[in-house]
Amino acid sequence: MPLTYKETSFPADYRALEVSRIMNGIRKLRSIAITGLAGMGKSNVVRFIVSHPQVRARYLKERADDTVFVHVDCAGLAAPSEGELLTEIGIQLHREGISTGGLDWQGAHAIRRILREHILSIDPNLNLVIVLDYFDEAAATLDKGFFNYLFHLRNVRPRGNLVYVFATRRPMGHLGELQELLDDRVSVGPLTRKDSLDSIRRDERRLGQTFDAAEREALIACTGGHPGLIKNVSELLSSGRADASSPTEELARQLLQSERVRNLCLEIWSDLTTAEQDILLHLAQGDGLSQSAGKTEMAHLEASGILVRAESQAGPGMRIFCPLLAAYVRQRIPTGPGTVHFTAEFPNRARIGTPTTNESIALSPKLFSLLLTLTEAQGQVLSTDEIISRVYESEAAGVTNAALSQLVKRLRGILDPHVRRMTNDPTYTSVETVRNVGYRLNG
Repeated sequence: MPLTYKETSFPADYRALEVSRIMNGIRKLRSIAITGLAGMGKSNVVRFIVSHPQVRARYLKERADDTVFVHVDCAGLAAPSEGELLTEIGIQLHREGISTGGLDWQGAHAIRRILREHILSIDPNLNLVIVLDYFDEAAATLDKGFFNYLFHLRNVRPRGNLVYVFATRRPMGHLGELQELLDDRVSVGPLTRKDSLDSIRRDERRLGQTFDAAEREALIACTGGHPGLIKNVSELLSSGRADASSPTEELARQLLQSERVRNLCLEIWSDLTTAEQDILLHLAQGDGLSQSAGKTEMAHLEASGILVRAESQAGPGMRIFCPLLAAYVRQRIPTGPGTVHFTAEFPNRARIGTPTTNESIALSPKLFSLLLTLTEAQGQVLSTDEIISRVYESEAAGVTNAALSQLVKRLRGILDPHVRRMTNDPTYTSVETVRNVGYRLNG
């Protein structure tokens, strides 16, 4: 039985530009890589494509009735392993009534052969589209051989009519033989004004609130059409925790008092590379683009919607797409009195230093070991595996990423209140999460 998502109620022309590019690629039997930074709504696009009753006829035309979608939500997997993923594809094929193969997945060693039999059992006249949503974590663990196997599955179809759609936050690395099947990457960025208004109206129904025209315009202007920010800001306006009539800079300041808004801005920030972050810092300081800004970084920031072209008295340039994120980036700019330096002092103490004051805090042995590991990295990102190995040493084999995450959370809980008081910065976070990589010390 096909899954039903809330996106089935969206207007048929939702995200028309991105959806048309994706569906035109599928119509040509080309695989597609969809990317979109935190909260941009790439999974909304995916669920819209696989479930909306009008999408296939609208975009696939004569191929609409012969095309079937299998949606695999990788976020729901117990582990992002090849076995889990291939099993889930097989189960969804069976759930959709597409495959006539059996469901004996007991022999994990033979899982590639079993899925191949499922693919061979499908009507060869059907155009099969396998959509892998929330694929980031899985992509980071799977090797080239996995993607070569997907390429093989496509080739065993008599007409080669098997298409893959991958949804990730950032472009994936080398995909082996499958690389030659991928069409141009489709980046999901901020919503258009029309889609933003539709999103706001859905939030109004959800919240039992009606914004006036001025409030809607202020909401769009401050968020730049970022879907995740629109949702959170709508809730804050509805609860009276922010005043939409405030000037844009003041409204952004009010909104950044919300932990949910700050966390979403942090997620967007963490999706960027250090070089991309440096570009945003220069722009947020009013310095314009630095001469060292790389073409690759600039291209990704513009394609993902983080940077937009702007006209000024000085001529054409670039700006951060929304005042709210720009305000968040400005808060991350190191300033003289607010600059923080951490030192791990034996035995088991953390020293926090700013140009005006110093404080020393006692830590447990494990928290001290974590701080020492991070300070020795001198601001560089350390992978979770490296941190676990150095902090837990002989016990590292049994330590999960979730356990390390809890240890990081405890260290933040001790350090952050002190630093926020010392620097008068309520948003400061001592340990920064770099998604799908690891952590680095913010000081």
